Amino acid sequence: MSTTLSISSTPASKRSRSASAGPRTLPLTVMHAITPSRMAGAETFLARLMKHAHGSPVAHRCLVNRDSPAIDELRAAGVEFQVSGIGGKVNLMAVARLATAARRAGAQVIASHLSTASWWCGWLERCGGIPTVGHVQGFTSARWHRAQTHLVTCSEAVKVDLVEKGFAPERITALHLPVEPADVAPTRSRADVRREFGVDENTPVVGTFAHLSLKKGYRELIVAADQVLREMPKAQFWCFGDGPLREELTEEAKNRGIADRFRLMGFRRDVADMMRAVDVMALPSHREPFGLVYVEAGLCDRPVIACQAGGAPEIVVHGESGLLVPTQSPPELAAAILELLGDRTRAESMGRRGNEICRSRFNWPKYVSDISEVYERVAA
Repeated sequence: MSTTLSISSTPASKRSRSASAGPRTLPLTVMHAITPSRMAGAETFLARLMKHAHGSPVAHRCLVNRDSPAIDELRAAGVEFQVSGIGGKVNLMAVARLATAARRAGAQVIASHLSTASWWCGWLERCGGIPTVGHVQGFTSARWHRAQTHLVTCSEAVKVDLVEKGFAPERITALHLPVEPADVAPTRSRADVRREFGVDENTPVVGTFAHLSLKKGYRELIVAADQVLREMPKAQFWCFGDGPLREELTEEAKNRGIADRFRLMGFRRDVADMMRAVDVMALPSHREPFGLVYVEAGLCDRPVIACQAGGAPEIVVHGESGLLVPTQSPPELAAAILELLGDRTRAESMGRRGNEICRSRFNWPKYVSDISEVYERVAA
């Protein structure tokens, strides 16, 4: 894990402004600004950060775009927040609203999540506002972050991508996203979940947990599933999530005659229960920036099949906690699935090893300490 904490690239105007303000005696307050269109990885991460950072030396506040579809999910997650109209990349009032919210929160730093919030944070800095830190959890356009003081990426892969786009390495800190084991604690037994879906303990089940989109590799997955089911006709593929490919995948499963075994389960909150009910977690994303779901699967003792791209190799240890396959290669994906479904002892051993790796490398206490140091340095 890279932890680049020097903030030497702060513009001179900001350094002089900080110096003239004198030493800060009150605890640092960071306002997190997010502009979500749905409840996905960035939103889940922020909800957990707000929980685990409670009681740390840094005070955390949250601002969410008004009318966001994720508001109900954030509220259900126990996140306290204020709302304001900061959405949309053509919003003449967004910068002023950000500044007003930060002032009300008493914030010295704004941490942005998702591209629109980062875009307006950059403009706030251009207008002489307080420094901002952009949390980058994807391979996004560099334009959204050009004017921000510092960036925090979810993986080395995303950091490298930004450096290739012209950012100085010292402006970027790579911190792997953490998961608290309690966040994926089961509430139901494996047997109960399997009974709900009409299968017994001996049924081989592959689970996928992701937005139903092209980049998540679902087109390759359904081709691979067809190949697997020809050799293991009693196996099941459970896809948890929703998205634009739902209709296409439904039709494709019918055409291939596997609709009863390639099942689209929709969005579920009880992910931990679902994960423990499957035998293998396979997500063949073309280029996953990090892959929080890979860590969650490890903590649920599930072996993982992922692609040799993006941040996945930073999580999945090939041959030890799972298998890595080339991107967009259904035959090799099918072979990996058959390999683990055909050797349950090995799959279970990989799952236990994945749990050990994830507990030691992706934990909240270290993350909160590291991110607090980033915020403190930016504020100073």
